[in-house]
Amino acid sequence: MKKTEEKKTAAKTAAKTAEAKPAVKPAAKTTKPAAAKKTATPAAAKKTTAKTTAKTKEAPVTAAKKPGRKPKPVTIETICGLVEKKIAKFKASAIKETVAVDIEVWGFEDGSNHKMYIEVKDGKASVMPHSYDAKDFRVSLSFANAVDFANGKITLAALLEDKDFYAEGNISAAVKLAKLFD
Repeated sequence: MKKTEEKKTAAKTAAKTAEAKPAVKPAAKTTKPAAAKKTATPAAAKKTTAKTTAKTKEAPVTAAKKPGRKPKPVTIETICGLVEKKIAKFKASAIKETVAVDIEVWGFEDGSNHKMYIEVKDGKASVMPHSYDAKDFRVSLSFANAVDFANGKITLAALLEDKDFYAEGNISAAVKLAKLFD
C-alpha cells in the first residue's frame, strides 16, 4: 500500500511541476532533410580530402601581387654590379698594366646623368659608380644601352655600332679592356 501511495504522490508532484513550467514553443523546422545531417564515415572523409587535394594540385595557387607596387628603379650602382659580374675574371688577370675607362651613362628616368668607371689594375678588375680622373679613354652611352649591356641583351660589338655610343681616347687600351667582355 505504501508503494501505491508513493506513486500517487509522485504523480501529483509531477503534474504540479508541469503546470508551473511555461509553455515552450516547438523549434522551427530546418529545410535540410534528416539524411543530410548524418556525419560522414572516416573512409568517406578520406575520399573527399583526396579529391580536394587532387584539385589543388591541378590548379596551383599563385601569390597575388600587391597592387600599385613599383619595381625598384635601376641605379648606377645596379648597373655597376651587373657589369662587374659580367667581366671575365680570368681575362682580367691576363692584363698586366693598368687600364681605366670613365663611363658616362645619360638618360636615366629622372633625366640625370651618372658616371662609373672600369679599371683593371694588377690583373684585377673593378667597377665603381663614380668618375675616374686617370682614365685611358672615355665612353658615353644611353641608359637603355647600359642596362641592356649589363643584362647581356646587347654585345659590346653591337654597342660600338650604335649611334648612342661615343668613345674617345687611347684605342689600344680600349681594345684590351674590351677583351674582358668577350
